[in-house]
Amino acid sequence: MTVSYQHLFLGYEIRDTAMHESGVGEWPHLQAITIYIENGHDQDLTITVRGNKEKTTMGSVELVSAFTVSAGTAVSYTLTPETTGWLPYIYVTATASTAPTTGEINVTIITIEKE
Repeated sequence: MTVSYQHLFLGYEIRDTAMHESGVGEWPHLQAITIYIENGHDQDLTITVRGNKEKTTMGSVELVSAFTVSAGTAVSYTLTPETTGWLPYIYVTATASTAPTTGEINVTIITIEKE
């Protein structure tokens, strides 16, 4: 099996309370994927996971309800077509309720390709 990684946010610094959209990644082959989120900021972040039929954020839908990633922690969520539905493109949004002054966010999609 081959493990592949897609970075949606990589070393991205948030310094305000606006919503930030990551890059758009691909969700291939109707398989399970894991989204690994590292919040290195000094403030909690609210994260949503969104999907779309096209490689754009316009017209996307929420796949996972908003959740909080505490400052200085990491979480992972595994998505499957059976539990979240499936769309070929996926991205996340990140919002801080209090503007962070230090740190960065990293969000990675991890997939395993069957050989």
